[in-house]
Amino acid sequence: MRLKDFIGTDVKYDVTALAADEELAREIQTILIELEILGPPVDGIFGPLSTAALHRFQTKTNCQEPGYLGETTAIKLLEVKPADLSVPTPLLKTIKSTVFKSKPIQSSELSDSEKQAIEEGQEFEILAYIQVRNHFRVALRSQYFNSSAIWYVYEQHIEIYENNQRIYPVARPRTVRLDVPYKSQLDNWYNPTGSCNVTSLAMCLEYLGVSPKYGQLEDELYEYALSRGYSRHSPYDLARIVRDYQRRDVFKDNAKIEEIQDWLVGGNPVVMHGYFTYFGHIVVAVGFDDAGFFVHDPYGEWFSTGYRTDLSGAYLHYSYRLIRRVCMPDGDFWVHFISR
Repeated sequence: MRLKDFIGTDVKYDVTALAADEELAREIQTILIELEILGPPVDGIFGPLSTAALHRFQTKTNCQEPGYLGETTAIKLLEVKPADLSVPTPLLKTIKSTVFKSKPIQSSELSDSEKQAIEEGQEFEILAYIQVRNHFRVALRSQYFNSSAIWYVYEQHIEIYENNQRIYPVARPRTVRLDVPYKSQLDNWYNPTGSCNVTSLAMCLEYLGVSPKYGQLEDELYEYALSRGYSRHSPYDLARIVRDYQRRDVFKDNAKIEEIQDWLVGGNPVVMHGYFTYFGHIVVAVGFDDAGFFVHDPYGEWFSTGYRTDLSGAYLHYSYRLIRRVCMPDGDFWVHFISR
């Protein structure tokens, strides 16, 4: 298979299929090396580093084909030239002595071959990174430990830079408000009193450039969930819906308020689960200030006595005290970090 063979087709290759096609792997590696996203050699082995480099290319070119190679990515790989694409290599710096781990767990639970001690002040070029629980999973660009370039590192022990600017941890402004469109669930065709979930997803997806194929996006998502056998009450199925619509959804069941603030600073909305009603309810965080979150509540405005559905739920200010009491009474905070 060659990249040109994907054009005009619906063929999609996941990582397993890419790894099984040496000719295609070599072609993609050659392009990524030319673009200075991947380091040599061209070996036809599409492993974790090649996968990370391809994902970084897709992110920088807005391919919107997460997790697979399809026509859009193939066209961009064939057309993009080094002069057209500026992809600065991210730099990871250790600000404390730490441990690179094969899994995001306590290092004491790992064998010696599954961890590597790293001193404070070390710098590593990385191909890709993603937050996993309270760790970052990183793909080192050119360094290997115990024959691996893929490692987890505790988030509070590192900083990440791009173009000499620190991008993690994010320097937070005091106030953020995103221009996320507000949608009320009460005008939905399907289950208007019980469709906060798809309505919240619709707000985020529309903000991220998704348009409905017909009618209201929230009603379309409701029908889509039914047709796929997805449960609107399962956070994992909600994340599948977002991914099926070609956007990212990182669901965490132990998120922190500070993580949500950082995500909002990055210009992306957050869907939060809570017990505003007896059966549970979902709202969209669209900003914050020193005292609380600005939220789009699809059901109206919440009061301790219940909901006022005659009031708009747009840009409500829900205090951090309220959020801790209603959304994380047992310390667990169910959150969807949504982005392109």
